[in-house]
Amino acid sequence: MAKNRVFISYDYDKDKVSKDRLLAWDAGKEFDFSSYDQSFEFSVDSDDAAAIKQVLSARIGDSSHFLCIVGKESYLSGWAAWETRKAAELKKKLVAVKTDSINDSPSALQHAGALWSPLFTFDSIKKAIAGV
Repeated sequence: MAKNRVFISYDYDKDKVSKDRLLAWDAGKEFDFSSYDQSFEFSVDSDDAAAIKQVLSARIGDSSHFLCIVGKESYLSGWAAWETRKAAELKKKLVAVKTDSINDSPSALQHAGALWSPLFTFDSIKKAIAGV
């Protein structure tokens, strides 16, 4: 059976530890995870963003699923909103998980029809991915 290809959207500066934890949990390599592992030095709306958007679009396009890790400040990220809209536009299966239940949800996720993992655990995230 083919592995699900999952693009992970997360805030590199604030939520990298959570992304790394998820990858460590997947020791059996049940998923083919990808992400963009660099900090964004400029706004999603700047002229400099075009090249990054092209790379992100290709990576999201190559995935079967889009997983957004929602950290404490993700709701403020223009990049998280853009990635979520791009994943929805490309008709990817959307999954989201909060690192803490009190984190605010990004508005783009609230209206995108994402399936939410109730807990930031590998089993919960696996069930959410399987459920979409």
